[in-house]
Amino acid sequence: MSLLRVNAMAFDTGDVPCAADAGLYLHGTTRGPAGCLTGRRLPDGPAVIMVHGYKYSPYHPRHCPHRRIFDTGGWPAGLAAQKGLAIAFGWHARGGLRRIHDRAIRRGADLARMIALLRANRPNQPVHIIAHSLGATVAMAALPHLQAGDIGRIVLLTGACHGELAERGLRTPAGRGAKVLNIISRENDLFDFAFEHLVPGSGAIGRGTGLANVLDLQIDCSQTLSALGALGYPVAPAERRICHWSAYTRPGVMPLYRAFLQGEGPITPDSLRAVLPVAPAPRWSRLLPAHSLAAALKTRIMALRKPEGPNHEHAY
Repeated sequence: MSLLRVNAMAFDTGDVPCAADAGLYLHGTTRGPAGCLTGRRLPDGPAVIMVHGYKYSPYHPRHCPHRRIFDTGGWPAGLAAQKGLAIAFGWHARGGLRRIHDRAIRRGADLARMIALLRANRPNQPVHIIAHSLGATVAMAALPHLQAGDIGRIVLLTGACHGELAERGLRTPAGRGAKVLNIISRENDLFDFAFEHLVPGSGAIGRGTGLANVLDLQIDCSQTLSALGALGYPVAPAERRICHWSAYTRPGVMPLYRAFLQGEGPITPDSLRAVLPVAPAPRWSRLLPAHSLAAALKTRIMALRKPEGPNHEHAY
């Protein structure tokens, strides 16, 4: 799989907020990506766009996604196939969470421009997305800017994305045609809760979506892991009670996502829906029975939300 690194910010601007509106650039250059997609032979097969989440920023000395999760040994290796094109999409995601969430929504238009370039130059090849954390907000915000058929499949990894935004995006012409795997985990409950507390909205998609073209897959559920193993895709059990990154670090998950994105074997929404639990486990179910510290933390956080009304409590 060939790899193309693209940023929604200019070359060598570092951790500078104003760089966020600089447009699309090839990583390490001042050139846009269009030249790489026109007038040259591109590999056949789907294009898979990888979108990172919070805390990463291209060119940052410690948090550049292209030197970390998008390095050749990271996501590209896990998603590698014999043919196709991988796009590592970088954006400035450092700063206050609410401000970066607003920026993630704006970056949706940049992601849509990247997808439009791919569709214009590879019209017979599908485009898929895999996105983690706030990258899910970028992905959902891109859908209203696209046309029907522009997106094939989407994998959302413990997304920091409100259900209302996801539903709005997935009810557009581009969204209705997409097949979506929404990876959730009770390991991520504290992060979902913090996201909802700091960026108020309808609630994180870690609760589940209820949309017909979205399959909610809980990767810390023993029944789910047994079903995936029976289909030939063993995934290691969760090792931590709290973790925001196991959706892409857990052994076995990347081959599962690759199969879904490439349309390989039995990993299809219909086949998975037939063997998976009807609904995910409720929030805090992984923490509360076994850890008194987690219970105390939950009680303290909920007390902070009490003035906002009982509707903020009943789901937790």
